[in-house]
Amino acid sequence: MQDRYGPSLPLRVIENAGQAVSLAFGLPFYNYTGVLIGATAIPVWNESINELPIHFGMSGLSSAVGMLELMGHRKSRALQWLGLGAGIFECMEELRIETHRLECLDPLRNGASGAVVRVGGVLSGPVSLGLRVLSFLSRGEQARDLRKWAAISAIAGSLITRFGWLHAGDVSAQDWREPLRIPHPSKSEIESHSE
Repeated sequence: MQDRYGPSLPLRVIENAGQAVSLAFGLPFYNYTGVLIGATAIPVWNESINELPIHFGMSGLSSAVGMLELMGHRKSRALQWLGLGAGIFECMEELRIETHRLECLDPLRNGASGAVVRVGGVLSGPVSLGLRVLSFLSRGEQARDLRKWAAISAIAGSLITRFGWLHAGDVSAQDWREPLRIPHPSKSEIESHSE
């Protein structure tokens, strides 16, 4: 604000108070969405209860970095490093989703919900990370443009990822047996009941 309106005591007080309130309330609750949806009977969410808070936290961090950069803070190396760290974590989370072959995680990989989760993950992970790495290797206007596109990719990916996880939860909840851990009947059981 001081860049826009000039230095003044009231602005410094407002800025410092805003930062203190953000720190006091933002830090403990930045990943609370992941905690809430993980602590449910929805199979895909419940199976990911340990990863969801961290995943949503890093996704939120990536979005916050992107928004700050789009608002003009493209010279901050700290934001660049935060964005890189969040991008690396998003790549690791996508790898976890792809390699854990539990049946209850299928909505994250298959169908429309899987496509949405994958698109969001690619945008917030490898695409954003790649653009940030390229911006480190570039100079001047090209580096700023790459950071801008990394920010846009991270924000879009984070938003899409959230919709993907919600849709995956909806798909996962369709199978009433899964939350109760009731096994699916085998073909022989189905055939014996139909006779």
